[in-house]
Amino acid sequence: MLRQIIAAALLLAGCGHKPVADRAEPPAVAVRTFRADLNRTPEIFEVVGTVRPKVSATVSAKVLATIDSIAVKSGDAVTNGQLLAQLDDRELKAEFDRAKADFDRIKALVEQQAAARAEFDTVNARYRVAQAALSNARVTAPFTGLIASKLCDAGDLAAPNKPLFTIEQTGTFQLEAQVPERYAAAGAVGKTVHVIIDSTGEKCTGIIGESEQSADVASRSFLIKIDLQCAQAVKSGVFGRAQLLVGERPALFVTKDVIHQRGQLTYLYVADAGRARMRLVKTGQEYLGAIEIIAGLDPGERVITEADGELRDGQPIR
Repeated sequence: MLRQIIAAALLLAGCGHKPVADRAEPPAVAVRTFRADLNRTPEIFEVVGTVRPKVSATVSAKVLATIDSIAVKSGDAVTNGQLLAQLDDRELKAEFDRAKADFDRIKALVEQQAAARAEFDTVNARYRVAQAALSNARVTAPFTGLIASKLCDAGDLAAPNKPLFTIEQTGTFQLEAQVPERYAAAGAVGKTVHVIIDSTGEKCTGIIGESEQSADVASRSFLIKIDLQCAQAVKSGVFGRAQLLVGERPALFVTKDVIHQRGQLTYLYVADAGRARMRLVKTGQEYLGAIEIIAGLDPGERVITEADGELRDGQPIR
């Protein structure tokens, strides 16, 4: 009797449930693929560097005097000859007035032939020096550009060779980077390279404009300066990466749009016997809009580039 009850219960429990094998398979998704083959590709060595202005200058006073006023601040755009700072010129003006008075007096005596020419030359030289010193009380911009840094305040003592301002010419920038000696040939002047500016995300075209011929004894590397041609505005001091062509090698590349990311997993889909198969891959460097596959994909496999529906592992495709 107990056996009959258990058998009946199992029969009732199975009612209403279809076998797994009876579930309908999802329809096939139309896809487009391409064959991933090994190709000769440029071997890139990336060097890091700093963006610097191609033209910059440190502005100092030419005379010893107290700074009376400052006309600009950091970040201001200035034009050639624009006033940056005015120095206290009272002593300079007093000296100029004395020198001018002596000059006018001796000049009149020379015209009357009452003074020697040598005396006039001495007074004239003193007058010209005083005139130049008075004009140097105005600290002006040496060219049109941007005030990168202001290193002084009103009341400071200005002196020759003491920096007051740093000015950078806008629109012309270089990436300065160190190239290891084994890749020195790749940093030759005139070569075109790609430069990635991290702050803007832009990949700029650059041309190596300068390359030092002697290596740094500590790092065994050569300094190169790459003239940048960027569409977006860049600022000095930002980080940049230059991609130097150092040779060729075989590699597998796919377009960036076939790569998918889910958490820490990087994968793509391949066509395999009428089904989409998810492949975990390891990617390498990017080059001209493509990305290298280092592991997870074999040469000759067909990578799915487009699908008319959502893909999943094992999805039928056509």
